[in-house]
Amino acid sequence: MLRRYQTLLGAIYALFDAFSVAFALLFAWLIRFRVPFLPQFHHLSFLTYMSVMPVAVLAFLFASAVVGLYGTTRQSRLRTIGIAQGKSVVAMALIVILVLYVEKELNYSKSVILLSVVLTWGFAFLVRFVARWLLRVARRQGFNRKYVLLVGMTETTALFMQQLAQQTALGYQVIGYLDFAPSPQPYAQPLAYLGKNEDLDWVLGAHIVDHLVMTMASDDHGTLHEVMTVAEAHGIHALLVPSFLSILPSRPRFDEFAGIPIIDTRYTPLDDIANVVAKRAFDLVFSSLVLLLLSPLLLVIALLIAMTSKGPIIYKQERIGRNRRVFPMYKFRTMLCDDDATEPGWTVKDDPRRTKIGAFLRKTSLDELPQFVNVLLGDMSVIGPRPEQPYFVEQFRDDIPRYMIKHRVRPGITGWAQVNGLRGDTSIEERIRYDLHYIEHWSFSWDLRIVILTVWKGFRNHNAY
Repeated sequence: MLRRYQTLLGAIYALFDAFSVAFALLFAWLIRFRVPFLPQFHHLSFLTYMSVMPVAVLAFLFASAVVGLYGTTRQSRLRTIGIAQGKSVVAMALIVILVLYVEKELNYSKSVILLSVVLTWGFAFLVRFVARWLLRVARRQGFNRKYVLLVGMTETTALFMQQLAQQTALGYQVIGYLDFAPSPQPYAQPLAYLGKNEDLDWVLGAHIVDHLVMTMASDDHGTLHEVMTVAEAHGIHALLVPSFLSILPSRPRFDEFAGIPIIDTRYTPLDDIANVVAKRAFDLVFSSLVLLLLSPLLLVIALLIAMTSKGPIIYKQERIGRNRRVFPMYKFRTMLCDDDATEPGWTVKDDPRRTKIGAFLRKTSLDELPQFVNVLLGDMSVIGPRPEQPYFVEQFRDDIPRYMIKHRVRPGITGWAQVNGLRGDTSIEERIRYDLHYIEHWSFSWDLRIVILTVWKGFRNHNAY
């Protein structure tokens, strides 16, 4: 959804980004060599430090263009923009370091490079923050509006309007709708009925319309074709909201087979081989480091279990993994030997079956540490939806819509639901909602964020008994 000024706005952003890089390099030099309390020593000349500025500016602008920062970002969250800018400054730093290495300028201060990277990101993000705030103020005052015309009045229309109402700051305004006849509306401010579908040509000529959104039944092929033809004749951007929206993921992917367009109704980012390789490599490296660094703790826990109760140290329990495959999930045993293998069920508060150390291990989630072995074996991932027992999977698959989609990916030791407090005895429906959101929007940076949140919030589980 673009206006003609989008190119101009992108150019303005690029200009401010260039100034951000230049000012960041200048301030980094001033901070490092002109702040009195910092240690001073012989350093390169000011001009030598500033000589990398053209390279840094071009590298940042090029990287920003690659990640889409100069296209339309009207609907992008600030967090998404900040992450994209972070990628750009990292690329800029790598290119600058490479140039310095080629030029054999090895005395260039690493502190200046680091400071310029941080300041560039800060200045560039501040520009976007201020620009977005100004645009939102302008849109609330009626400027920079985008006018939308709806064709059709269905349940899909109501869903579209509900989402649009939550995004008022984006500046979209629905001028009315076309349909075979006026329809009852559940909105606080009913939409204006502008005529029948065949009146579209006249309506587009009489009103300013930026986007035409078709929300009629998708099987009404004749009307769809006529509406598209009229919209193209007026040069209006036409969008189709499918009537089967409820069965689609939040990010459906369009593919092609023998020249026929196909909608992949269950595409996830982890269907791409590059993402699978990146996630698996992280799993292997991270799990190996955890098992190596925490090996003394693992040994202590094993000894305490052996000393306080009879039975095996490691407890194996069948769980359902990726592609509905059953695998043995490893945990430190936390219950009395005769009770740990009873019928499927959850523990309850003050459960008498727990061992002396079992309650502590469950509360701190330390009983989950052996699952890093499951990660190395390929049964699990560090991050992902928590796996469930076969008994409960069979129960939930019929009671909870879209429950089985979680098995498209490897289950995890921790996940998006868990860092949001959905652990232990909490709502399965809510947990699935978080799991599916994670699966459909996966990114490597999101996995890193979940790891950080898991460590930051601690391993203590208030819902674990």
